[in-house]
Amino acid sequence: MISARSFHQNAKNQVKSISQAKKLSSPTSSTVVSSKVKENQKATQAEESLRRVMYLSCWGPY
Repeated sequence: MISARSFHQNAKNQVKSISQAKKLSSPTSSTVVSSKVKENQKATQAEESLRRVMYLSCWGPY
């Protein structure tokens, strides 16, 4: 027969292992933030590039 204390300890250990597995499998908030920053930088760079092309096509040297 399993005592209440050992049952409780076993359940507690299982919860810890599940929570650790979730932490390892889910992306951290800093990873998500850095990927959003990179996406924002790429979008800004693309806008600047397009702006430069439009300017040069309208006002560039002939």
